[in-house]
Amino acid sequence: MKILRRSLVAVLLLIVALTGPVWGRDWAKDPPWVEVQFAPLVAVVGDVHGAWPQFADSVEAVGMAKRLPGQDFRLAWTGGKAVLVFVGDYGDRGEYTHEVYDSIMDLEAQAQKAGGKVIPIFGNHETLLLNGTVEKWAKTLKPPKQQHYQNTIDSFNKTGTEFHKAISADGKYGAWIRRRPLFAVINGWLFIHGGLSDPGQTRSDLAADYREAVDGENWSGQTMMAEKSVLWNRKWWEDDLLVQRDLKLLGVGGVVFGHTIGALGEPGKIIAKNRKIVAIDVGMCPAIGPGKPAGLLISVDNNGIMSFKACYGGGIKEDLLKTNVSVPPVEGLRRNGTDGRPVLPSQKR
Repeated sequence: MKILRRSLVAVLLLIVALTGPVWGRDWAKDPPWVEVQFAPLVAVVGDVHGAWPQFADSVEAVGMAKRLPGQDFRLAWTGGKAVLVFVGDYGDRGEYTHEVYDSIMDLEAQAQKAGGKVIPIFGNHETLLLNGTVEKWAKTLKPPKQQHYQNTIDSFNKTGTEFHKAISADGKYGAWIRRRPLFAVINGWLFIHGGLSDPGQTRSDLAADYREAVDGENWSGQTMMAEKSVLWNRKWWEDDLLVQRDLKLLGVGGVVFGHTIGALGEPGKIIAKNRKIVAIDVGMCPAIGPGKPAGLLISVDNNGIMSFKACYGGGIKEDLLKTNVSVPPVEGLRRNGTDGRPVLPSQKR
């Protein structure tokens, strides 16, 4: 009888395994936000929107990867132990959404083997992909915008990857998207897609709302689609009181964001404001912007001073700002006991 009972249980488990969904996010392995308390070198790339050539030029401009000769859509990680952040919106508009996803996944794996880290953040166009809006707009919008979303569908189908299966909860790309963090905090700065929300929220509140939406597959609710949320909000940078309030609530010294082309000035340029805000959506996709590559490079010297530098195609670089790293003492980092700035252990006094 005991053997029969065990056999029945085994059969039931097998049926569940074969028929039940593969999807189920492990929040311990893939937390709602990623925190790196100290990283001496951080690169950031803004909204890609399916523009693989400009994407490749951007990661090359910040020294994180290079093209592999004779291999289409393949990149080799060159960032060593650096951290590379993408702030979301990998698809739509351009022709190479599928290829962009593949390249970012590949760079994730390569960086991990090298001791580095790639952090691709969730963007509002990831929401549009998962809630069916991309497919809807591919049918209902007028040209040329209609083609911007048909391009996403075509990028999968033309490679023999059926679109619906690919973005489903059990599909390779759908499962990967569903595991993206909502934001990252690195060296005491916030890295996020749309920016700051109104009303403001703490990290814990953002994480709780995000987790509830993802677990419930609620891609059309307030967390994912609210106009003033961290995925969608615009022009928040014009309200100094909002910025001051939200940075305090989040416990960060500044914010790097994408989402809005030319948010702080000229499209095609990475621009800083008040040494607290850096906008990096340059419009790298030719369908909606200047179509030029760009990325942000953040380096930390032995005195804990962070230098922000805009990097463009052709080796052009532009200094943006310098500020102190603002992080609590962690392993491999200690306070200098005078001005509170963290210094590397190699510094002897």
